[in-house]
Amino acid sequence: MTIVKNIFSHTHALRLLIERELSSRYKGTILGIVWLFLQPLLMVIVYSFVFSVIMKVRIPGMENSYHFALFLMAAMMPYLAFQDAVLAASNSLFAGSSLLHKSTLPALLIPLVPMLTTLVTEVIAMLIVVVATYLLLEQISWYLLFLPLLILIRLCLSIAVGYMLATLSVFIQDLRLALGLLLTMLMFLTPILYPVSMIPVAFVPVNNLNPMYHLLDAYRAVILRGEFPDIALVYVAGFAIMLLFLSILFFQKTIERAKEFV
Repeated sequence: MTIVKNIFSHTHALRLLIERELSSRYKGTILGIVWLFLQPLLMVIVYSFVFSVIMKVRIPGMENSYHFALFLMAAMMPYLAFQDAVLAASNSLFAGSSLLHKSTLPALLIPLVPMLTTLVTEVIAMLIVVVATYLLLEQISWYLLFLPLLILIRLCLSIAVGYMLATLSVFIQDLRLALGLLLTMLMFLTPILYPVSMIPVAFVPVNNLNPMYHLLDAYRAVILRGEFPDIALVYVAGFAIMLLFLSILFFQKTIERAKEFV
């Protein structure tokens, strides 16, 4: 609770840092903030073409290529937000070394700023997915009320992993180089680009241990299928909260040592 109060006492500074992060990211570009959703949208178009047109992956009840695009976007957008948050957190202490040494702001805020920035991008992306689902599938469900909860769980999981990696990346710098590859592997091993029915039976128990699978399937449930999220989401939420507590504790214990290396 002391940590939470410490963060909330710097809400104004946190907001200013997030605004600076967003503006600096797209400073000098012609399209500016449009890149927030244009870049992942172009990625989804490419993946949709490769998997639905060339590889002819079919989703039960979704036969058209734009149906596959919706199936892909509903899970890909939150995964990209998770990926961006984790990558940004792993580099945050190096990028914000001046703030870390010269500012009176709590060190906890430095990795938190880029991770909270992904919340903006995800909300915009999910609004596009919901509107596209309504226009193309002509469906909308009251289960969409669970969407803010899913975004919050995704954010908690991202922050939990991010705080762990923020200091670990200082001590093990190879981790920053390997992280992009590990996240790409996780994306392909999680049923994002293909339906879970394509996973061989022998690997289903392993897939069921993946919290990211249950979280992303919950996104698809409330947006595309109009269903209540699976009960496994409760365990994912509990795991995210427990990991968040442990990662903040780990960050607090290691940050002073990490300052010596950045």
